Amino acid sequence: MNDGTRASFTPGYTATLAAVGRAMHLASDRPLIEDHLALGLAGEPGTTLLAALASQLPEESRQSFGLAFAIRARFVEDAVERAIGDGFGQYVILGAGLDAFAYRRADLNQRLKIFEVDRAGAQAWKRRRLEEMGVSIPASVSFAALDHETDDLRKRLIDAGFDPSGPAIVSAMALTQYLAQPAIVRIFDMVGKLPVGSGLVVTYVVPATELSDLAKAGLMWTMSQAEERGEPFLSLFRPEEIDDLLRQSGFTRVDHFGPDELRKLYLADRPEAQLTGIERLATAFV
Repeated sequence: MNDGTRASFTPGYTATLAAVGRAMHLASDRPLIEDHLALGLAGEPGTTLLAALASQLPEESRQSFGLAFAIRARFVEDAVERAIGDGFGQYVILGAGLDAFAYRRADLNQRLKIFEVDRAGAQAWKRRRLEEMGVSIPASVSFAALDHETDDLRKRLIDAGFDPSGPAIVSAMALTQYLAQPAIVRIFDMVGKLPVGSGLVVTYVVPATELSDLAKAGLMWTMSQAEERGEPFLSLFRPEEIDDLLRQSGFTRVDHFGPDELRKLYLADRPEAQLTGIERLATAFV
């Protein structure tokens, strides 16, 4: 989770990897999402990484790689659509990185106030790339610059125009593994104090003891790559551990989505699709 100035900052490895994964998924014959902005937002680092992965991975592995990033993006967008249907008007994207939701879902962004939360350097890169791509920032989008380890999330959101008296849907994709547990608990506590009905969609990485040998090897490789680039994994959780933390923060309903649940939701017609289960999803409601 590197920071930097407007001039020197480049997106972190994991943010770039996620954007490249969504871009790679575009080659699928049945894409779960179609993120045509992902590669452009990643800029030159994304183009370089995409070329490297394309040369290193066989076709089947490329499909699985792209699917892993597309499925979580689709899951979140489905949750946001349901929240809009329930009358929610606020969507908070924690660790927004190169997320393109606000810029490609005009059907939804006009019905929400969207708050992108990330470090100042990451936001400067993204806004510059959007300008260079000729993509306008919708009036519904506000940026809240934040260091999750040190800054007050609630205050930064309120300063950006967030209304804590109104319900909200909050996403935290690929964030918890890079934070120490106290910072994670602060996020859960803040969202858990929002009005009844508010929801959180969160990913978490499970420890190696929860995985098959093949998935375990994948986790070890992923962690080593992240650490080499200055983005070490700090927190891993078994499902029951993340469940306990969420309930302690005031959430009354928590649902978990591992490989089996995600296959039923999105891949029932694709029995050959591979999901490792390294990263899992949970929804939690106040």
